[in-house]
Amino acid sequence: MLLEEEFDIFFLDMGCLGKSRTVITVLLVATVVAVSGCRRDTLKQEQRTGDSKNRERALQYYIEGSIFDQKGDYARAILEYQEALRYDNDPAIYYAISKDYKLLGKHYLAAEMGQEAVSRAPENRTYRQNLADIYANAFEIEKAIAQYEEMLRLDSTVVNDWYNLARLYQYRKPLKAIETYRAAIERFGPNWDVYSQLAALYSATDRYDSVAVVLGEMLQMDPGNYELQKSQADALLQSGKNDTALKIYGDLLERNPQDFEIRAAIAHIYLSRRDYEHASDELRAVLASDSLAVETQLRFGQIFASYLQKDSASAPYAYQIFQSIQKNYPADWRPRWFLGVVANIMNNDSAAVANFEAVTQLAPTNPDGWVYLASLYLERRDYAQTVAVLERAKNLAPEEFRVHFLLGVAYQRMKRHEDAIVVLEHAVRLNPKDMNALSALALSYEELKRYQDCDRIYEEALKIDPHSHLVLNNYGYSLAERGERLERALTMATEAVRQQPENPSYLDTIGWVYFKLGQYDDAERFIRRAVENGEASPVVLEHLGDVYAKLGKKDKALEFWRKALERDSSNQQLKDKIERGSI
Repeated sequence: MLLEEEFDIFFLDMGCLGKSRTVITVLLVATVVAVSGCRRDTLKQEQRTGDSKNRERALQYYIEGSIFDQKGDYARAILEYQEALRYDNDPAIYYAISKDYKLLGKHYLAAEMGQEAVSRAPENRTYRQNLADIYANAFEIEKAIAQYEEMLRLDSTVVNDWYNLARLYQYRKPLKAIETYRAAIERFGPNWDVYSQLAALYSATDRYDSVAVVLGEMLQMDPGNYELQKSQADALLQSGKNDTALKIYGDLLERNPQDFEIRAAIAHIYLSRRDYEHASDELRAVLASDSLAVETQLRFGQIFASYLQKDSASAPYAYQIFQSIQKNYPADWRPRWFLGVVANIMNNDSAAVANFEAVTQLAPTNPDGWVYLASLYLERRDYAQTVAVLERAKNLAPEEFRVHFLLGVAYQRMKRHEDAIVVLEHAVRLNPKDMNALSALALSYEELKRYQDCDRIYEEALKIDPHSHLVLNNYGYSLAERGERLERALTMATEAVRQQPENPSYLDTIGWVYFKLGQYDDAERFIRRAVENGEASPVVLEHLGDVYAKLGKKDKALEFWRKALERDSSNQQLKDKIERGSI
C-alpha cells in the first residue's frame, strides 16, 4: 500500500491522477510477469546445470570403473559403477555392472542388472546379447532363447544371431534347431560349420538318410574330401541304402586299397546280404597285412561275430577269421575267447571248452574265461566240473560276483545247500541288489528249512524291487509249499503271472497256491497251461496229477504221476502215490 500511495501523490502533483492508476496497474503487472519469467529461466538454467553436473559425476565414476575393469578388479569396478548410478540411470552403467557380475560368476546379480539394461534400452542388441549369454551360462536355456528370438525380430540380418539361436535350440528342441539352421543356410548361403551341426543333429535323431543328404551338400563345397565321402557312405549304410553305399566304398577303395575300415564296411554290406564268401574275402584281405595291429584285426573279426545272433550261418566264417588271428598272435587270450564264443554258437562243445580253457591259462586273473568255461559245464549239467572250475577261479578272482553266484547255483544243483549258502552270501555282499543271487540264497535257506532266513532274504529283495517277478514267484511258491500266508502268496503269484503270463514256472506257482487254498478248478486251469506252455518239469507234472486226484479224476492223476516218474525215477513219494492211486 505504501508504494501505491507514493505513486498517487506523485501523479497528483502532476495533475493526472485518473490516468496514473491505469498506467501504474499495467506497469505493476508487467513488472511481476517479467520478474516471474526471469525466476523460471533461472530455475531451468540451474536444473540444466545440475543435470550436467550429475552426468559429469556419473561419467567420472564410470571412467573409474572402466579403469578397474582394465586391471581385472571387477569388484571395485562394480562399486564405482554403483556410485555412477546415484547420479545417472544410463542403461550403459547397468550393462557394465552386469558384465562384471558375470565375470565374477554371480549369475543372478548379472541377470538382474542385464534385465535392467534391456528394459531401459530394449532395442540395444549388445545388451540383449549380454543377457542371453548370462542365461546360457546359467543353463536357463529358454530365457536365452527368448533374447535371441527378440534380437532376430528386431534385426534378422545378423547371421551369428541365427547360429546362436540354433545352438540353443539344440539343447531342448533339436527339430527347431534343424529348422533354424536350414533357414540360415537359405538366407545366408552354405556354411561348413552349420552343415556339420546339421549332420550331428540328424545323426542324434537317427535320421541317417538326412545325414547323407547334408554330407552331400558339404561335398559340393569340397568335392574331393575323402573322409567326407566315407562318412556319407557310412550314413547311407546306416539308412539301409546299401547299393549306393557300396558304390561309394568301391570308388574310395580304388583310391586307397589299404583303407581297412572301408573293407570292413564292404564286408558288413555283404554280411547283411548273407553273402559270406565275399565278406570273408574282404576280411582275409585285411588280415593278410603283416603290419595290422591285433586290436584292428579283432575289430574286423567282431564284424562277423556281430551277425552271429542274427544268422548262425556266418559262424564258420567267423571261426576261420579268429583262427587266423589266433595263429598270428598265439599269446593273446582275446582270439581264444572269441573262438570259444563262436564254437559254443556252433554247438561245438569240445572246441568251446578247449578255447575257454586256453583263455584261463593265458589270462588266469581274467574272470571272463572262467565264467564262460563254467557256464558251458553248467549247461551240460556237469556240476562237479563246474564246481572244480569255479573253485579255482574263486582264488584267482575273489571279488568277482559272477564266479560266486555260479558256484552257488552249481552247489544248489548238487543239493549241497550248506556250501551254496556260503558262496551265495558272499555273492550278495558283492552285489546286494542282484535279484538272482538273493532268490538263489533264499532257495537254499528254504531247502534247509531255515524259513526265517528264507523270508528275511525275500523281504530284503522286495524292498529293493517290489515288482521283481522272480522274487514274487519264488516267495509265493515257498509260502504255498509251507501252507502259510496263502492270500499274500496268491497276490504275489498273480503279479508275477501278470508280468509274464506264459511263464510255465509262474503258472505252476499260482496254480499250486490255488491248490493249497482248495480252489482246484483254478489250480487245474493254471497248471494245465504250465504243462501246455513248455517242457514241464517232473514237479509240475506231479502237481497236475495231484490236482486231478482232488477233482476225483483218478485216471488223469495216474497219467501225469507216471509222466513225472519217467523224468524223476528216484522220487519215492511219487511211487507211493501211484501204488495207492491217491495223494
